Amino acid sequence: MTTDKEIILNLEKKIIVSNDPFPHSIIKNFLPNNLIQKAESEFISFRKTFSAGNILFQKTKKSSENYYEMPKTIKKIIDFFYSEDFLKILEKKFNLRNVEADWGLHGGGMHESFKGGFLKVHSDFLYKRKSKRKRVLNILLYLNSNWQKNWGGSIELWDKDMGFVKKSVLPELNNAVIFRTDTISNHGFPDPINCPENVSRKSIALYYYAREAGILPFTLKRRKYFHAVWKKRPNKEEPKFGEKDSFLKRLKHKFFYRIF
Repeated sequence: MTTDKEIILNLEKKIIVSNDPFPHSIIKNFLPNNLIQKAESEFISFRKTFSAGNILFQKTKKSSENYYEMPKTIKKIIDFFYSEDFLKILEKKFNLRNVEADWGLHGGGMHESFKGGFLKVHSDFLYKRKSKRKRVLNILLYLNSNWQKNWGGSIELWDKDMGFVKKSVLPELNNAVIFRTDTISNHGFPDPINCPENVSRKSIALYYYAREAGILPFTLKRRKYFHAVWKKRPNKEEPKFGEKDSFLKRLKHKFFYRIF
């Protein structure tokens, strides 16, 4: 049986970071096959995901953030990804310091989307309320055996100006994407997936934070940094962040700040 130490040594070789369009790593065959297959099987049997998100931007999505209710193997994977040894690899590869795991799984955990589902292109929220921690990294690990290319569902990494797709990765079993999060880390699977009714696009999503320095007990941040910022693709009729909001709400997101 493969030990965690052996997995760590293997992943250190596999994680190769590219900066185009933003710092990221795309890895195939990320974890040992026996582990990933058990995780997929447990996810398929799991019945405690709940509808999540705004259907305007992420249709048919279900998720679970409750670590304690999750299946055994999926908890084991989360434990591994949030271990001190793995955090050190992330810090080294992405040139970060003092990276912290988010054991509350805020916005993360087990995600699945069904036929017709999509996740529009966006950059992620960067701060949680009442916290001085900034979100710095995402890991997405896919759990989908026999995923067909014509079903769609590839995660797309877009350039900062939303002109074109730079990278595209099918959500096949044991594919993983790790990337830095900031205001230009534009990503999503924006077109409806066409998988069978009895199949879902499954992933484990984990987020990492770094504590910001400062002598004051609070920080001022624009309100939009507490939300996903949805982006519009060229030549597509789709909403951008906040454009359906009232004028006063859009003004608040643009100019007003939150103390935390």
